[in-house]
Amino acid sequence: MKNKPKPDLYQEITNKIIASLEQGVSPWKCPWDQTRYGGHTGLPHNAKLNRCYSGINVPILWMTKEEKGYGSSGWLTYKQALEMGGNVRKGEKATTVVYWNFTDVADPKEGDPNNVKRIPFLRQFKVFNLDQCDGIEIDKPDIKKPEQTWDDIQRIEGIIQANNVDLRFESLGVRACYSPSFDYINMPKKERFKTGGDYYCTLFHEMTHWTGHHSRLERDFKGRFGDESYAFEELIAEMGSAFLFADLGLEGNVQHDSYIASWLRVLKNDKRAIFKAATEASKAHQFILKGADDIKQPQPLEEVA
Repeated sequence: MKNKPKPDLYQEITNKIIASLEQGVSPWKCPWDQTRYGGHTGLPHNAKLNRCYSGINVPILWMTKEEKGYGSSGWLTYKQALEMGGNVRKGEKATTVVYWNFTDVADPKEGDPNNVKRIPFLRQFKVFNLDQCDGIEIDKPDIKKPEQTWDDIQRIEGIIQANNVDLRFESLGVRACYSPSFDYINMPKKERFKTGGDYYCTLFHEMTHWTGHHSRLERDFKGRFGDESYAFEELIAEMGSAFLFADLGLEGNVQHDSYIASWLRVLKNDKRAIFKAATEASKAHQFILKGADDIKQPQPLEEVA
């Protein structure tokens, strides 16, 4: 009997993202009727460790939640459900999430036979939504759609100020954009937006671009509108702003329909592209919220397994 071919996780997950985009549904649009054990957020999290997932796992779990109609943003492995005194109901289907592992490979350089190179590779594990479990007692605050309050505005403005962003209003007209050459963000005035959420969502999109400057996370800005490198950077900014808004428990319009065709080209040409973009979006999300200097390397996800 021939061995069963090993599943191609990159291709399987990329195909799901492509199918969602082709149906006109953004895979990184946060389902807002969610709560988090220990606090409010739209990011999926491990309900035992109370730690949020990151990278590609965020859209994977968002898509599953939306497709299955789960009301919780909490997830557990089968073993964790047992450890918490509960169990996964018989017949429930697990969701596959992934994490990076590393192996050291000999890479002799400049006459040094002991030099090694760390090679990342993808591993998978299975999780279940809290709605698939019985016997797990977790405080569940009232689920309601987020409403922007004065405290929310002060908190967001504080994040913007803490990052020392050079923010200019309509110096380049009324379009929102980031200038890599001069390292500043141009924004339309707030009154031009339908809601405060739309304004801040647009600003966080541009701030995600801003993190790519060579003095921060060092991404490539050489692409021109319509080519794949440009579309890849827009993927990062789109997911970065979605992650930020979900983490902050806010709502705004994060989808740019004009980019969907170019995103689809990128994903169909490179099955690893969405993984890379999601990783970069998580780095930008962390950078903006924490101002960290040490997040340029891919972050291992084992701690939320």
